[in-house]
Amino acid sequence: MKGRLANLALLFVVPLAAVTGFMMFLLGSGPVWPVAILHGVVALLVVVLVPWKSTVVRRGLRRPGRTRQRGRAVSLLLGLCVVLALLTGLAHVIGVLFADSRVTTMQLHVGAGIVAVVLTVAHALQRRIRARRSDLSRRSFVRLVGLTAVALVLEAGVQATGALTARRGIRRATGSFQLASSSVAAIPATSWLFDQAPELDPASWRLTVTTSGTSREWSLVELARWHDRQVAVLDCTGGWWTEQEWSGVRLSRLLPPGAGGTVEVTSATGYTRRLPLTDHLLLATAIDGASLSGAHGAPVRLVVPGRRGYHWVKWVVRISHDDRPWWVEPPLPLQ
Repeated sequence: MKGRLANLALLFVVPLAAVTGFMMFLLGSGPVWPVAILHGVVALLVVVLVPWKSTVVRRGLRRPGRTRQRGRAVSLLLGLCVVLALLTGLAHVIGVLFADSRVTTMQLHVGAGIVAVVLTVAHALQRRIRARRSDLSRRSFVRLVGLTAVALVLEAGVQATGALTARRGIRRATGSFQLASSSVAAIPATSWLFDQAPELDPASWRLTVTTSGTSREWSLVELARWHDRQVAVLDCTGGWWTEQEWSGVRLSRLLPPGAGGTVEVTSATGYTRRLPLTDHLLLATAIDGASLSGAHGAPVRLVVPGRRGYHWVKWVVRISHDDRPWWVEPPLPLQ
């Protein structure tokens, strides 16, 4: 394979790895495994292309000083980010979580991947490569298919290794691993990006529910008249999951009977998520029989079975019900 063809392939493969990783964040249930396998194959295709890419790198290092220095920092940082993303991805598959630390292996993996995509674009702009008609030849296609097959075999090996190093049933299709302890105290106190736990007084806290232009405020005492329970899996994008019994009130109880549409749930921090209204949405005030702590969303947090943790809005203060489609918001929170 020519070095320039390897460059073109990497220009496609690295962003594709990011896209499939992004899809893993969106899927909390359903057909997750095919996306996970595709993500692994695409990532390992980067490894398979290393011999040809290394030829390009060595040729670049032999160029005159000024040409060699141009973009060298970007290239070096890009290489480091790709290596870090690969190593942390492999580490996570075999069960290295760092769940108790401030940064998990999955967070390192995602961060390195995002930076790698940005640097790939910058690198491509600095050293532009134009596709040629010969790049679309049958020989080139056969070579790429062969390399993809090698990456598929490597991915099968990685998955087999992960299956051998982890107990059966502790890894979900999303790639998340079950926490070592099922106790509530073992659940990490995590928030999306820069969201910070606010100080809320349970006595003065109120939940404002708006539907059909009418609003009503609910206190914790009023919500306590219901004792709905829901066993649900909290699957965090940090790479871990835990199954707990959550108790509180089903959100649909606070709306007119037979209501449909969607609800926008807002946190005291301004964080919001819009979701289809179903009977499975629970406004939890307790977990495993104990009141929620502030770090875990007290006084009230949303429980959304089948969706990743960033949909489980903490410190809920407002619910707006209408007929707007749930997909009108960004797929991932921006806050």
